[in-house]
Amino acid sequence: MFKGHYVNSINDKGRVSIPSRFREALNGWAADHLIVTKSLDQCLVAYAPEEWERMEKKAATLSTVRRADIIFKRHVMGSAEECQIDAQGRILIPASLREYAGLKKKCLCVGVTDRFEIWDVDTYDAYMKEALKDPESLRDELASLGL
Repeated sequence: MFKGHYVNSINDKGRVSIPSRFREALNGWAADHLIVTKSLDQCLVAYAPEEWERMEKKAATLSTVRRADIIFKRHVMGSAEECQIDAQGRILIPASLREYAGLKKKCLCVGVTDRFEIWDVDTYDAYMKEALKDPESLRDELASLGL
């Protein structure tokens, strides 16, 4: 499981170091690569191969005519890239994905249980500031989910 927030640099070639805690989790899956794809938010999502297979199975059951399903398949499933983990624990993020997420010098890796997100630090801060503007509504919605 992935948890925590870690700020890392992304180099000029587009390589980013996977946080050591995340690498420990990946060792449990014996993963030598990650599947990195676009999120519906302006960030990237990284999956261990085993977790990505679960996503593919779920996506295969989606409708071929319902608009939201088609957009999800095109945007998220269609932009997925296999990224090898090098000996230094880094992945090379393809230019198209870096551009989508606006990744510059500093990126934030955020663990969200079965995957982790990769954000531009400034984009994440702005997103969370907006998301937390109405904490009461958020509390009500989470309570309705039993949290």
